[in-house]
Amino acid sequence: MGLVVLFGTAALVILVALVAAAVRESLRPARRSTGWALGVGWPVDPEAAGFPCEHWTLDRPGDVRLPVWDVPGRLTDGPVLVLLHGFGRSRLTWVPYLDDWTRRASRVVMIDLRGHGDATPDGAGLGDPDVEDVAALVERLEAPADRPVVVIGRSLGATVGILAAAECPRIDAVVAIAPYETLAVPLSQRIRLRGLPDRPVTWLAIRVLARLGRRPRSTRAAAARLPVPLLVVQGTADPISPEPGARAIADAAANARYELVDGAGHGDHWDLEPERLDQALDEFLAGVHRRRDDSTTPVASHDSSSHP
Repeated sequence: MGLVVLFGTAALVILVALVAAAVRESLRPARRSTGWALGVGWPVDPEAAGFPCEHWTLDRPGDVRLPVWDVPGRLTDGPVLVLLHGFGRSRLTWVPYLDDWTRRASRVVMIDLRGHGDATPDGAGLGDPDVEDVAALVERLEAPADRPVVVIGRSLGATVGILAAAECPRIDAVVAIAPYETLAVPLSQRIRLRGLPDRPVTWLAIRVLARLGRRPRSTRAAAARLPVPLLVVQGTADPISPEPGARAIADAAANARYELVDGAGHGDHWDLEPERLDQALDEFLAGVHRRRDDSTTPVASHDSSSHP
């Protein structure tokens, strides 16, 4: 009997330790800021990559400060692109690819989400307070009425983009690369990849995170409420955001395009099929622009003497 109690106590201690580690890693991801960029040989900001840039900060309640890079695009009448990075990344994610984004936009805006990059203080939002942050960012941009605002996100950023677009009427479209249904999905997948028991750890960690103000929101439910077009890009070999979940999110939306890349993991979609995905993205953005033009074109008034 004593041995059973000993093993039971040891198992409980291990479970508590695993849950605590999962919660801590979720709330405090590794920072990827200037030091990291220098270490891997990346430009430390858009200007270092040759792009003019305005630096500013989005101030949020609770002394939260989210740094923003605001880069002019090369397409005068193009959309305003808001780029949202994935978990454990930062706005630096987008700098090496700014040439691709600026040629498609009139303005490219990159932000560090809570707990990432140079954002202060510590504490990742994990897709809950981030939604209100993105809505506040979009409002702060004050984009002209004839310029579509398109949110483009990867993983966490993809999920936040869909959630925000369901709440913020100024977002005109979302491009979601490797989105997931709720916070439980990537948390469970990361635990499983380490060979650990994901079910009890994930279940308990999610409840602890909810107590700490990180509610697991349903991306599929938000997609079902989307009044705007959605482009989902997904890989068949994604170990973090499994393909069936991404497909369910796209299927839930009223106006969605789904691009599946055979063999792609969590972030190498464009490496495997650049031409097809570039074409899909360009067609999607062109359709969004036409849709915005139609919605902002004044309707001519007619009287009984008007000719057709």
